[in-house]
Amino acid sequence: MLNFIATPIGNLDDISQRAIDAIRTCDYLYAEDTRVTQSLLHFYQIKKECRSFHEHNEKKLVNIIVKHLQDDMTISIVSDAGTPGISDPGYSLIRTCADKNIKYTLIPGPSSVINGLIMSGLPTDKFSFYGFFPRKKNKIKESIELLKREHKTSIFFESTKRISKTLEFLEEYLEPQRKISICMEMTKIHERVIRSNVVNILSHIQKEKISMKGEAVLVIEGISNNGSKITINQRVRDEFLEKLPAKDAAKLISLITNENKRDIYKSLIEN
Repeated sequence: MLNFIATPIGNLDDISQRAIDAIRTCDYLYAEDTRVTQSLLHFYQIKKECRSFHEHNEKKLVNIIVKHLQDDMTISIVSDAGTPGISDPGYSLIRTCADKNIKYTLIPGPSSVINGLIMSGLPTDKFSFYGFFPRKKNKIKESIELLKREHKTSIFFESTKRISKTLEFLEEYLEPQRKISICMEMTKIHERVIRSNVVNILSHIQKEKISMKGEAVLVIEGISNNGSKITINQRVRDEFLEKLPAKDAAKLISLITNENKRDIYKSLIEN
């Protein structure tokens, strides 16, 4: 039997008795980072050898684990925090077991994706999760183009070391008034959620020099309209451009209208 086991995302009390029993009684325990999992085992006084199972060795280990399962052994898979397979190793093994008709189950528990969605205060009826926010500029632009058209709430993971840079991209290419939430240290003593729009949160982080550690969950509001092409009244355009350069005019109009700054700039220079 193969168990995928959700583990705490912060508070070590957030794990079920069923999960603890499955860890305690399995033949082999595999973990994303054995050092992290050993802290959990120590907290619950479980003496169990822990083997590495991460993105760099997952493909190599799949056949080994499948052989153990075919020999009627019980295997448990845990990630560092949250549910295995969600931005964590596990999918290759899941796919192989499904193809080979090998029985497996998920012992449910914490998920930073769902936790962040609920804590964000943004709509929960429809949402999309995209994993970690991309780092390469072309991929960032692709993600932002998607967000411009996305009506659902969008969820990303992001390093707190990079959150300011990510917000700068969102301010530049997305509507600066788009509502977002940044969730940090969830379920821990110093749990914190910042809720506002892109421009306000970026200003707050930069001015207050907020100390942030680890990873954050970035939740972004979906659009409330059909994203139709921006048109600017000729007289309004002329008055703005008479007093301001096109780039500054676009930024000001964007703050007033909550429309994308780049789209406004294009409209200003095309007319």
